[in-house]
Amino acid sequence: MPRNDLMDTATLPSGEKGYVARQDVPAGAVVGSWEESAVDSEPTKFTIQVGRDRHVDADAVRYLNHSCVPSTFVDASTGSVVALRPLAAGDALTFFYPSTEWEMTTPFDCACGHAGCLGKITGAEALSADVLRRYAVNDHIRALVADRDAVAVD
Repeated sequence: MPRNDLMDTATLPSGEKGYVARQDVPAGAVVGSWEESAVDSEPTKFTIQVGRDRHVDADAVRYLNHSCVPSTFVDASTGSVVALRPLAAGDALTFFYPSTEWEMTTPFDCACGHAGCLGKITGAEALSADVLRRYAVNDHIRALVADRDAVAVD
């Protein structure tokens, strides 16, 4: 379980496991955090990318599901999960997978159901800089986009 008092593991309406807010949470609050204990160079379905060639398997993100309209941001530089908006107790904690992942080891068809859903989620590599500008993304993703396109993602 992640180091915090603000998230619980629950079975979501979809039937899959996910993290939910344990109590009301203000925007900007850290709802989870982790310490890097094992850094891998190779990604798996359960790791998150924290640098160009660095991936960690952390309990704080193990059951954070994807959404094209995420409720949290996974900050790879600080090892924290931050609420992007006020959350009510029981709200699903989700993040935008391409905010950390350049190339997904297990791409999938998104079922978030939001207007503007991106459909197939394969990682930031497949998204334009314009699309990525709509989201909070990590520094390593910004750098990889800049290398690919010779443009900055703010």
